[in-house]
Amino acid sequence: MVSMHSITALITCAGGVISPSHIQSLRSNPENRQIKIIGTDMHVPCIGQCLSDKFYQVPPGDSPNYLEKMIDICSKESVDVLFPASHEEAIVLSKNRELFKKNGTVVAISKYNVLEKAFNKKQAYQTLMNNNLPCPDFRVVSSLKEFEAASNSLGIGEKKIVMKPILSRGGRGTRILTTEKLANHLLNDKPGYLEANYSEILNMLSTLDENNFPELILMEYLPGTIFSVDFLAKNGKALMIVPKVRVCGSASQTIVGRVKRDPLLEDTIGKICRVFGFDYTINIELGCNDAGVPLPFDFNPRVAASVAFCAAAGANILYYALKLALNEEVPEVTVKDNVLMMRYFKEQYLNLE
Repeated sequence: MVSMHSITALITCAGGVISPSHIQSLRSNPENRQIKIIGTDMHVPCIGQCLSDKFYQVPPGDSPNYLEKMIDICSKESVDVLFPASHEEAIVLSKNRELFKKNGTVVAISKYNVLEKAFNKKQAYQTLMNNNLPCPDFRVVSSLKEFEAASNSLGIGEKKIVMKPILSRGGRGTRILTTEKLANHLLNDKPGYLEANYSEILNMLSTLDENNFPELILMEYLPGTIFSVDFLAKNGKALMIVPKVRVCGSASQTIVGRVKRDPLLEDTIGKICRVFGFDYTINIELGCNDAGVPLPFDFNPRVAASVAFCAAAGANILYYALKLALNEEVPEVTVKDNVLMMRYFKEQYLNLE
């Protein structure tokens, strides 16, 4: 076991707008443990440079130089635990965890095959269906003809449907398709609204070469309450679960959220965790269908934005993931219900002279 006073943790994507909360979760841990924090990001200047004890600029996670750079940093800084916070980094770091283990660094992420299944929406939804777990009605399409047929079977003329790539993150490529007129959205909504006219999307997709048509998911639109659930897992067992309702925010980010304990929802999350075999910090987003049933629509098996929220509810999942990585016992915690989070931006000023 590593000494309580000699821990070094590395968090990737330390330049993100939520990174200060991640760093604070580790610094203000329930055991008052001293943790040296190394931050990495592909962009500079960034907030991670100001808040980390040491910062390194790194290539993108899918760059051929990324792995070598990360191994070098972890070796140089004697990193005990490495927390990946992006899709691309999670994949490459998990796949090469044994290389880091040789230098004494534990990559705190699920196994590579688990990540592949969870990040790929086609595989994730099929896994839910095969195990009789709640799942949205969906179709996988790989041609314009299949796109039209799937849209019709999902009821595009009568209701909205959702289009998303098989592999995506942060809501990229996701659109809510509708046959309704969208002039009001165009004139009054801020840029970035997700609703799109079905006919216009169909026309755009028709310009693609048939051999290069992307594999897409079409699924039912979930109009009800959105839940963002963070949980800590070990060998497929959920150790602590924090369900949160999205009071205000976008399809991929919560601005105002509230902890809402729900035994049935927590039981569902526990079953999903067992089926996938998750480890460490996981986030699953669920939306309620017309009948009010929460259905999982997005899997984030890495350090997610909302994990910092959990510390305020009495479950510092990020710190307890660090303890798991160090083979330390994780205590039972009581998750506080009805804790409200209001997210806001705060500036950092630097004198570049």
